[in-house]
Formats: sequence, structure tokens, C-alpha cells
Amino acid sequence: MAENGAEVRVKQLNKIRLFRQFGQDTLSEMAKAAILRRVPKNKVLTHLGDIPRYIYYIIHGKVRLSVPLSDGREFIFSDLGPGDTFDLTRLFIARRSNMNAASVVDSDLLQIEAAFMASVFDKHPDLALKVIPYLCQATHDAQERVIHSASSALSTRLASTLLRLTEIPHSTATVNGALSIHISQTDLAAMIPASRAKVNRCLREWERRYLTQYDHGSLTILNRTALESVALGYSRLIVQ
Repeated sequence: MAENGAEVRVKQLNKIRLFRQFGQDTLSEMAKAAILRRVPKNKVLTHLGDIPRYIYYIIHGKVRLSVPLSDGREFIFSDLGPGDTFDLTRLFIARRSNMNAASVVDSDLLQIEAAFMASVFDKHPDLALKVIPYLCQATHDAQERVIHSASSALSTRLASTLLRLTEIPHSTATVNGALSIHISQTDLAAMIPASRAKVNRCLREWERRYLTQYDHGSLTILNRTALESVALGYSRLIVQ
């Protein structure tokens, strides 16, 4: 017998590590309020300065979190894919968003009203004790990334970013046994942040040293051990 919409949404929610701890009864409540939404490419879900009304779970596609810089460039904070959630801080506080969230490709999302989630916590206050450690860890990880970016050389930041991308399942592919990331140099520069020209010079030097290879939007890691050394600051390439 075919599953109904609520059963499908319960299964989707159960894939989220955080929500999996809530139990089937609570997931069933959430599934009734959840909306499956198709979001076209380049659709902005949350603008900088908005008070977000929803939390989202990505089923298919990619959502980019970014912040505009004073010089007109964009700082890409994170690219999220299937299995990721965002705007979870709305579970506890009503504050304006500190970044934009926009679809990079056509995406399928599960959308839940933050007000409904607040009512769930009112009914089940013990669930907050399960959510808070998750949010604290996410905050700690974000702080670590910002501190590392502020204090590291460009090559170290770039190496760390590439290694972080390889840990995200939806970001990588395997080419002849080596990990490959499909990403533009412009987007890499926005993730560090740095100029595209400096990223290009760094990648060309790494290609000369057989650390990585970049070809038509696809970056292949040839020597992960050496790249990890660069990320730790042991083998720096200083780009002026």
C-alpha cells in the first residue's frame, strides 16, 4: 500500500539527527504541520535582516548561506545540501537573520513554521534539552571557522575549506580514486574570502606541486596528506 503524505514527511523528519531524538509521536505532530516545497533556482528563502518564519530541511538540491561584504563581494558562509537543516535558531529566539539563504539549484525542502515548533516545545519542554547541545555545537563550529579564517594565511584557509567540503556527502564525487569537488573559483574565493585572482594563483601553485588539479569547474585532490599539512599551517604558500 502506498504511503500517504504524512508518512513520507515523518520519514523525512526521521532522517534529521536532531529530530530523530523527538520520538515518533512528536514527529507525527510535526509532519502534519510540515510542507513539502519545490524552490526554483536562485530563489531567496531568507533575506539578511528578515525575521525568519520557518525552519527548513533540504531533501534535494542546494541552499547557500551568504553575507554581502562592504566592497560589493559576497562571503559564502556555507553551501547546504540534502540532509541539512537551517534557521534552527528560530526554535528559541526571534531575531533578524544575519545572512541570506538562497537556492543554488532547483531544490525540494521540508518547511515547518517556527511558531508551530515553539508550541511543540511548550507541550514537550524536555525536548529543549535535546536541542540545546546540538545548537551549541553548531555555534562552536561556526566560531572556530571564523577564528581560523581571521588568523590564517590564504593557502591555509583555502586548504581547510577544500577539506571541509570533502566531508559533505553531496559536495564530492570520485574520479579515478581521487575526490573531486564541483565548484567555481569565484565561489571558492567567496568562501575564504579572497580575490579570485589570488585563489587562482594558489591553485596553480598546488597543481605544480601535484596537490590538486582544477579543470572546468572541477577540483580534484591529488595529495590529501599534503593538503592537510597546508591546512594545519605546516606547509604554507604565501599569496600576495
